[in-house]
Amino acid sequence: MAAPEAPVEDSHPAEVAELLPLGELDRLAIAAETDKSSKRHDYMRFYEYLLTPYKEKSFSMLELGVGLPSRRAPSLRTWKSFFPKARIIGVDIKGISKSFEEERIHIEIGDAAKPRFLKRVFRTYQPSVILDDASHFWSHQIIGFQTLFPMLPPGGVYIVEDVHTSFLAKEEGAQYADHEESFWSYFSRLQAALVCAQRHGPELSLQESRLVAWIDSISISRRTVAIVKRQKMRRREVVQTNPEPES
Repeated sequence: MAAPEAPVEDSHPAEVAELLPLGELDRLAIAAETDKSSKRHDYMRFYEYLLTPYKEKSFSMLELGVGLPSRRAPSLRTWKSFFPKARIIGVDIKGISKSFEEERIHIEIGDAAKPRFLKRVFRTYQPSVILDDASHFWSHQIIGFQTLFPMLPPGGVYIVEDVHTSFLAKEEGAQYADHEESFWSYFSRLQAALVCAQRHGPELSLQESRLVAWIDSISISRRTVAIVKRQKMRRREVVQTNPEPES
């Protein structure tokens, strides 16, 4: 004799939380007329989700790339409005960008592809959040991450914008392909190594393995990659396949 069917329970509400709503940061971005808003690239929903824990913190945020002079640093002004206790630093190669400084906004003029310059800026301001929205050249994105991510404090966030340029080598925008490996190809290897705890993934250099050992999480959104730094390096995961000489 077949067992009786279990009684059907009353239906339970299937509520869904909106994790990436249009919020305050997007409204500020629209007011400042930055292309990061939902009117154009739609980055700010992701950034508000990611960076809200910093909302009331006293910290420094560094953005590589100030933007077109005619726009007068709209992204920096947006960050200033959203983070009321933060110091905002912009880096740009165009001297006119220096004129966009105001209270809590500082501009450094220099080449974001030069590690020496980047290190000097970092030591001056000690940022906890870094956003690369500079040239989008493959080599520059890689240099920026390799130079600045190791300097971030534990819990710091490193964001690379407009990663879609990694796919433009044979299309309009091929000028970004200035390196043998695109940023996405480079970073995909690091991501794979993180997922497998550096045990069964791609072969990395010692420098790359150390970078992965400091990564806590990776978030990927439209054209954007965000990396959170661990509180402590996972030294046991570092793979020393090609030991580098001590400096």
